[in-house]
Amino acid sequence: MLKYYAIFLTLISVISAQDADSLKDSVKVKEQVSLKISPEIKPLHDPWFSQDKFLHFSACAAISGVTYHFYVCRLKKDKKLGKIYSISITALIGIGKEIYDKKKKGHFSWKDMFWNGVGLTAGYLLFIHDF
Repeated sequence: MLKYYAIFLTLISVISAQDADSLKDSVKVKEQVSLKISPEIKPLHDPWFSQDKFLHFSACAAISGVTYHFYVCRLKKDKKLGKIYSISITALIGIGKEIYDKKKKGHFSWKDMFWNGVGLTAGYLLFIHDF
C-alpha cells in the first residue's frame, strides 16, 4: 500500500509541476531579491603573513606566559591549574577578539585564529612547559 501511495504522490507532483518558463521567472525573482538584500560582496584581503598576524601570535604567547606566571608565581597556586587557566584565558581572549572583529569590522578571520593558536602553543612551550 505504501508503494502505491508513493507512486500517487510522485504523479501528483509531476502533474502540478511548474512549466520551465515560470520556474525561470521565479529564479530571476529570487536573484533580484538576494541582490537587494546583500549587495555585491568584495573579497577581503587577509594574508597569512602580516603585521596583524604577528601581533596575534605575540599577544597570545605573552598572555599565556603572563597569566601562568601571575597564577603560579604571584598567587602561589597549583601548577597544573595554572596551565589550564592560562591556556583557557588566552584562548578566550583570542576568540573574543575575533568575535569583536566580526561585530565591528564584519569579518571573523580564521587566519587570525590560526595565529592565535600558534602563539598560544609557543607561549606554552616557552613559558609554561617543564622540559
